[in-house]
Amino acid sequence: MFATGSTGISKAQNNLRLDLLLDAGLIYDSNFYFDPVDEIGVTTFLVQPGVEIGYETSKTEWVARYQLNANYYDRAEEDDFYGHAAFLQGDIEITDRLAFELSNNFRYTRDPANLDPLGNVAVREKYYQNRAKALFSYHFEPRFTVEAGYQNWITDYKDDLLEDAVGHQGIFDLIYHLNRSASMALEYNYWDMNYSESTPDYKSNQLSLVARMKWMHAGLEAGVGYQNRSFDEAELDDIEVVPYFLKLETESSSGKTRFALSAEHNFNYLNLSNQGYYQADRFGFTLDYDLTERITAGLGGYYQKSDYEDSPREDDTYNITGDIKYLIKHWLVFHVAAGYETRNSTIPSQEYDNWMALGQLQFIYSID
Repeated sequence: MFATGSTGISKAQNNLRLDLLLDAGLIYDSNFYFDPVDEIGVTTFLVQPGVEIGYETSKTEWVARYQLNANYYDRAEEDDFYGHAAFLQGDIEITDRLAFELSNNFRYTRDPANLDPLGNVAVREKYYQNRAKALFSYHFEPRFTVEAGYQNWITDYKDDLLEDAVGHQGIFDLIYHLNRSASMALEYNYWDMNYSESTPDYKSNQLSLVARMKWMHAGLEAGVGYQNRSFDEAELDDIEVVPYFLKLETESSSGKTRFALSAEHNFNYLNLSNQGYYQADRFGFTLDYDLTERITAGLGGYYQKSDYEDSPREDDTYNITGDIKYLIKHWLVFHVAAGYETRNSTIPSQEYDNWMALGQLQFIYSID
């Protein structure tokens, strides 16, 4: 980043940040439509202009970001697609003990990876998704914090091939701080998910015990709980699961090597293609290493097993990606990546393989 000339803001008021963004590159998918037999390779020229604004005072911090995702395809029968991504995050310290957090994440995309944290949908349909969250935190001295909040989750497909969904989530957490670097939390989540067509609506209750710890060069989160999910249709039995998750992040003393490991077991949230719900086991990792002050190499991947309820279907998905980022200037990055994803299934029509390659320039122009 680098500063430019006068912005019309005095130094005493210089708590406003403006970043102009522009990413441009090529993406190749060997099996763009995730077809098990008729694989079609597609090259996408992706142009992403955008802007990010940050504002900070002693009591508040706001960040807003918008990016246009212009997709130009090399196939004449594939219409060019203009997606959008917008993000808002606000943190407000109302009093010494009471804080408020507001966030909103909107996207219009064809990427199925953004649908569900444990998603298993592989289609290129266009959809809107908006997640809005409001959370209050009240700190009891010296060791207790109570959090209460609400999240709204809207998924709307442009065409009617898949179902739309609206979800409402209630959040209540009780946190006990063992010390400055360790805490235990009892977390309750209530979900009310409603679909536009024939998929049964559901309500779920989940209670989890979560531990969080931080050290000088590492952080750990781990939790286990119980979830019951009931459906609006009386003939459908409740389903239940013992969810767990683990997140470990660590870095070397020099900071040149960074490693993250994750594991999660739970139900999927969305059933947009009427394929049913499943218990997912997902294991992932990322590894980044600074080869020089300007060059960083990365490797990441995941494995997910999706075991469908009341169905013989069982999927195994494997994903591996490697990348290199070169800091040409402090305002310009060259990024290349290559990856492979495959899904094996007891239902042959749900299997696919896809090779991916990316080359991209990332530009940021900062006005402080």
